[in-house]
Amino acid sequence: MMMHKFVEFQSAKAALLFADYCKSQGLQVGIEPQGQGTALLAPAEQIPQLQPLLEQFLREPEHPRYQAAAWQQSNSVALPASTTGVQLAALWRAPLTSALLLLTLAVYLWQQLDFMGANAALQLTQPAQFWRWLTPIVLHFSLTHLVFNLVWWVLLGQKIEQYSTSATLLQLTISSAVISNGLQLAMAGPNFGGLSGVVYALFGYCWLYDRLRGTQYYPVTNGLAAFMVLWLALGFMDVLWVSMANWAHLGGLVCGLAWAWLSKDTKPN
Repeated sequence: MMMHKFVEFQSAKAALLFADYCKSQGLQVGIEPQGQGTALLAPAEQIPQLQPLLEQFLREPEHPRYQAAAWQQSNSVALPASTTGVQLAALWRAPLTSALLLLTLAVYLWQQLDFMGANAALQLTQPAQFWRWLTPIVLHFSLTHLVFNLVWWVLLGQKIEQYSTSATLLQLTISSAVISNGLQLAMAGPNFGGLSGVVYALFGYCWLYDRLRGTQYYPVTNGLAAFMVLWLALGFMDVLWVSMANWAHLGGLVCGLAWAWLSKDTKPN
C-alpha cells in the first residue's frame, strides 16, 4: 500500500505519541526520520480521517488519551515471560496483596465510569488531605499500565507475605507510596498516578534482600534488576514515548533498598 507523508514533527517523542494514538484508532501510520524532524506517513484514503485527529492533538498534546494509547501500543516492556510464580489460588494466604489488587481494580473501573472524578478525588492535589499521599498508587491510565503493575505486585507481594509477614509488606507499601508520591509531587507536580513507585520498591527490596542473605526467595535476578534500572534511566533521559513518573520510581527503588538493608539481620519466617 502506498504511503504518503501528511505531517512532520520536530519532536520525535511527539511524533511517536501521535502515531500510537492513530494506531489505537485503527489507522495505519508509518514513521520516517527526515532531516532534523520525524515524518508520519499514511495511505492517501486515510489522510482525511487523520487531519481532525492531528488538529486535536496539536491543541491538547498533554491529554491523557495520548499517554493511554502509547501504553497500549507499547511492546518494549514485556510482562514476565512466565507468571507461574503468580499462584492466584494461593492469594488467600496473602491478604494485603489481595486487598490492594481488588482495590486497584475497583478504582480502575471507577475511572472508566468517571475518569475526571476519580482523578480529582485521588491524585495528590491537596497535600493537607493525608490520604492523598497514598491514593495515587491505585490510579492507572491504561489497561497495559494496570496489568503490568498488578502482575508484579501480585508476584512479589505474595512472596514477601510468604517469606516475611503482611506487616513487612504493609510498611514497605505505605512508606514507598508516601516517599515516591511526595518526591514526584515536589519535582514534577500532582499530575501522576500508578503503582509503579511501590513496584520499584518491591523490586529493590527483593533483589537486595536475597543478595545480602545469600538466599533465592524472590524472582528478581541481577539481569531483571539491571533492566529496571536501565528503564528508570531512560525515563529520566526523556527518550521514551510514554510519560513516566520517574521521581516516583526512583523514590520507591531507594525506599525498597533501604528496607532490605535495615532488615538484613532479621530472621525470615
